[in-house]
Amino acid sequence: MDYSERLGRFVKFLKASQRIAVLSGAGMSTESGIPDFRSSSGLYKTVTSEEVFDIGCFRRSPEKFYDVIAPLYVSMLEAKPNSGHKALSELELDCGKDVIVATQNIDGLHQKAGSKVVHELHGGMLSLTCQSCGGQVPASAVDADLRSGKVVRHRPTCNGVLKPDIVFFGEMLPEGAFSASISAMKRADLVLVLGTSLAVYPAASLPGLRRGGTPLVIVNKTETNQDDNADLVFHESLGEVLPQALKQLKSGL
Repeated sequence: MDYSERLGRFVKFLKASQRIAVLSGAGMSTESGIPDFRSSSGLYKTVTSEEVFDIGCFRRSPEKFYDVIAPLYVSMLEAKPNSGHKALSELELDCGKDVIVATQNIDGLHQKAGSKVVHELHGGMLSLTCQSCGGQVPASAVDADLRSGKVVRHRPTCNGVLKPDIVFFGEMLPEGAFSASISAMKRADLVLVLGTSLAVYPAASLPGLRRGGTPLVIVNKTETNQDDNADLVFHESLGEVLPQALKQLKSGL
């Protein structure tokens, strides 16, 4: 099936659906300039994940984490939603679809684009929690330290180390976000997998929870282990596929 045929079928799925559940990954944000940790040039190829995102290592040596994370924080702060993010939000705002996003990303771009319901399976970089007193602060309040790569502390209160509210290796996923994502997948009449290779569990298990007969559409530049089980697969750019499908959908409304 060529691209135009697949796109037309995708539009038919969108038109027939009302409850759309989305699982998004790093490929959703690379077109906004945020690097994919697992790509050939990603963070995990230069620094092992255990050195950066292991909770035990963070507690022992938070300075290592902050030294590495500074440029990533800046790139996330300055990044803008791309056409793929915007197309998802327009499915809600312009087309009246009930869209629930479960994302493995920590950049907040879905929210910036206007998506109403976003479950952050791996947490987010826009707030931090003190490891001593449990107090939470917005990243904007400690922006200078985050940009500089210094260890961020809870000043002027207890001076404890602040940890970004992202899920480190050795920590559990946020129970509420994961539970809500499971519910969304089970009640959806269309499931979209966007920009993830479905290699990281338990998030990768979510599309398999959809009801029998619910279409699965995968848009990812590389193959996934669920391509054979999907109703449609696109290895083209998210920034092309989603806006083009949305445009055709709108023209038929």
